[in-house]
Amino acid sequence: MKGKIKASVLLSVLIIAGCNQNNNESASNNEGTLPFDITGKSISEIHHAIMNKETTCESIITSQLEKIESLDQRGPELKSMISVSQTALAEAKKLDEKFNQTGKLDPLHCIAVTLKDNVNTSDMPTTGGALANNQPEKDAYIVKNIRNAGGIIIGKANLHEYAFGYTGGSLLGGIPRNVYDLSKGPGGSSSGTGAAVSGSLAVVGIGTDTGGSIRVPSSVQGLIGLRPSMRLVSQDGIMPLAPFQDTAGPMCRKVYDCAALLSVIVGYDSSTHSGQRESFAIDSPLITSQQQYTIKMGSENYTEDLDINAFKGARVGIIRDLFGDGNSPQNIEVQRIMDLAIDNMKKLGATVEDVTVPELEDTLTNYVSLSRYEFPDSLTEYLTSWSSEADQHYRSFDEVYSSGDYLKASEGSFAFYASLGGDRWNDETYLKNVHERPDVTRGRLMSALNNTDINGDSLGDKYDVLIYPTITGLAGDYGKGPTSTGMANRLSPFTGFPALTMPVGYSSIESELPLPVGLEMIGREFSEATLLSLAYAYEHAYHPRIEPTLTENMTPEK
Repeated sequence: MKGKIKASVLLSVLIIAGCNQNNNESASNNEGTLPFDITGKSISEIHHAIMNKETTCESIITSQLEKIESLDQRGPELKSMISVSQTALAEAKKLDEKFNQTGKLDPLHCIAVTLKDNVNTSDMPTTGGALANNQPEKDAYIVKNIRNAGGIIIGKANLHEYAFGYTGGSLLGGIPRNVYDLSKGPGGSSSGTGAAVSGSLAVVGIGTDTGGSIRVPSSVQGLIGLRPSMRLVSQDGIMPLAPFQDTAGPMCRKVYDCAALLSVIVGYDSSTHSGQRESFAIDSPLITSQQQYTIKMGSENYTEDLDINAFKGARVGIIRDLFGDGNSPQNIEVQRIMDLAIDNMKKLGATVEDVTVPELEDTLTNYVSLSRYEFPDSLTEYLTSWSSEADQHYRSFDEVYSSGDYLKASEGSFAFYASLGGDRWNDETYLKNVHERPDVTRGRLMSALNNTDINGDSLGDKYDVLIYPTITGLAGDYGKGPTSTGMANRLSPFTGFPALTMPVGYSSIESELPLPVGLEMIGREFSEATLLSLAYAYEHAYHPRIEPTLTENMTPEK
């Protein structure tokens, strides 16, 4: 099998190279600087400490790398990372020099960012969890933006390989653990990003979401996770699953941090792989200028719109049909915590009412995810986007499939994708889902948001957002998916509308550790500012997130 290596070896080599190389220098350069505990720290707190000369970027990144080393492969063995940057400390020193000269900080100055390992980096492989030799020549568009904003890519996060599912494991990285209970699973497919950010191995992270892959791990790991509107974030340089549904987005411990990260990764990209079409239609041409992008997509600085009073006068619709059947202890807990969150929103001044999405069950069951149709061709297109002369990477879906470079559990998925064969543009099911599905699902969701009946007649004032549980269950046992997910995860990818999950409470089930429960909000296309502002107001009022307890002395059950 070409290029297959054990993740523990890859990670250990990179950490040792990255940390030991500069340990002596770090000690001498940071004399007189008090240790800075990065656990749970936000962008604002880190920047405040640097501005007040309480610490340095070099000290912060050193601490970040030490935390990765002690918690990821040793101690609790989170297994959140597949590779760790060898240049992070050198980048930190340059940022210290820049700050000493200018006294100014860029938006992500010295912020450790972890990327799901399907996002291209020119200095680290992009494995998708399995392709060890896959070394792109250029950074993805969003990675260039992060670096330009002063962010440091601390490492590449583990994932459910090729972004196929929710259990979260990969050939190279193993299965990450849930930071709140090491015996539980991390959710997927952005499992490693979720564990790394929630466990403070990074400050913020990037996940990708085709059908729930940002929101599910964010929900079970107590994070804010945003699936942006389709077309808002460039897909250039991201290993695809289903381009008509794929998007990247932020995963963070604080709402402000997600707003700041989103502000950095958005923007017009002239690449033919951006996915930034003029309209949602799959055959729409790409936009051709920053001006056109701004007119269509709106705000690009989401921190400016945050408002602690956002719920005052807001109108929130509850989709009760997505709350689950109440037939399990886990779902009962989810519903209990959702009801508490709804009461909290009312206390903040919102009008919160039950709503009905027209023909919701038909909307969610009559259509399918497009990954089964788009993955083979789109993976081949991605793999041929740079030369294989230097890295000898696979050049097609067929090569990957025949190589066996994937877990045994993924073999069925590969075989299924391969069995479809043929031209998807002549497949009736595919055509139905790229042409009919958007019109129907967007129309029905807009009917609910606009509070109209199926004929378009008004039923009252419009809603700002619709809410429901992110998933109908809790984190499942280690190696398994959540206890139940429900079908709410389909609303955002089927419509292209943005959806944000945020923690609103923790379970209380006898003999089990408390686990996070996420509430999801969905809004109109390009209404990210509204979602973030409402989440910010809730966070400011109730501080719902609880930091997990992780120490290097903890060990998972084998």
